[in-house]
Amino acid sequence: MDIKEQVKQRIDEFFPQIVAFRRDLHAHPELSGKEDRTSARIAEELQKLGLSYQVTPEKAVIGTVPGKGPAPSGKYIGVGIRADFDALPITEAADVAWKSTNPGVMHACGHDMHTAMLLGSAMVLASMSESFGGNVKLFFQPNEEADGGAENMIKAGCMEDPAVNAVISFHVEPGIPTGYIQFCPGKMNAATCDLHIEVEGTACHGAHPDRGVDAILAASNIVTALQAVVARNLAPTQPGVVTVGQFHAGNANNVVAGKATLIGTLRALDMKTMAKIKEMVTQTAEGVAAGYGAKAIVTLRDGYPSLENNVPLGKYLQELAIELVGEDHLDYMEEPSMGADDFAYFTQYCDGVYMNLGTTPEGWDGKPQALHNEYLQPDEEAMKTGILMEVMTALRLLA
Repeated sequence: MDIKEQVKQRIDEFFPQIVAFRRDLHAHPELSGKEDRTSARIAEELQKLGLSYQVTPEKAVIGTVPGKGPAPSGKYIGVGIRADFDALPITEAADVAWKSTNPGVMHACGHDMHTAMLLGSAMVLASMSESFGGNVKLFFQPNEEADGGAENMIKAGCMEDPAVNAVISFHVEPGIPTGYIQFCPGKMNAATCDLHIEVEGTACHGAHPDRGVDAILAASNIVTALQAVVARNLAPTQPGVVTVGQFHAGNANNVVAGKATLIGTLRALDMKTMAKIKEMVTQTAEGVAAGYGAKAIVTLRDGYPSLENNVPLGKYLQELAIELVGEDHLDYMEEPSMGADDFAYFTQYCDGVYMNLGTTPEGWDGKPQALHNEYLQPDEEAMKTGILMEVMTALRLLA
């Protein structure tokens, strides 16, 4: 029996436990920064496997599966596999036996699937430790949906002792069928920046607008002018986003508002473009406000960096995926997403590849499947494909 068939056999053997673990997490979802039970459950399962692990103050769980085979002879000496495990503030509407028991909280982004797959990979790898050298690090990450837990894990030393120089991860994707693996060579997700603009005018009676400076008028024109930042300052082939999502001003119908607040987000696929957008947003807001006699105070807070997959490693994994699931079960993103994911911190540190995993059965006739949706029901069978790819990636890279 070749190594691939051995892995499939082990996955089938452990699969009932993996499904039970996933359903337990799904029934007990926890929001970002509050994942106490989830973190404890992961640690409990790693302890059962006899694996060493550490739990960080932020509740991340970092485990290690040591290889007992010959030392790796290639570029990679340690492989990390990442899975996030926080949930979302959404009330679940799907009628399943493992429905969320935490009112208003749901695993609507599939992080329970990610975590169960990584535990499954740990089970298989621990049972086949003679088949590889080096080490496989297990990165169970909290707080992806909020402030980002990946950066804190790296600061806590997850990439060291033992060292890791390649990291992979999956995200469930209900937009493609179960059994499919989706790749995006190179740039995949955008960098983010939070935008906050305080517009200061002068309040006065609404019957005498000439005696004040209308902050609403200035802020409204700032919103309009910001739409030209991307359209007239970036090349048409250079993606960028400037979105104002909140506008707060005034508290009476007969008062010219003296203050207005704009809150939004900036997105770009590389940090050079992001720097250009930030510069133009600041200049535009300050200039427009000044034109109305007001003042704009622009505050920018960097979020996640851009996520760029390592091209050579990505190509290698595409070839491996063809071997595992067939070329007809590979899918490719037509263009990068302006969404963000803090897996980007890992891709900045070392070679990394982020993949999507199809989770909707072909012929599905239930509620439409989408991420961050109250009816999301990922196909648990998809976890077999994800575990197979995670395990075989580690075995091949550490051969």
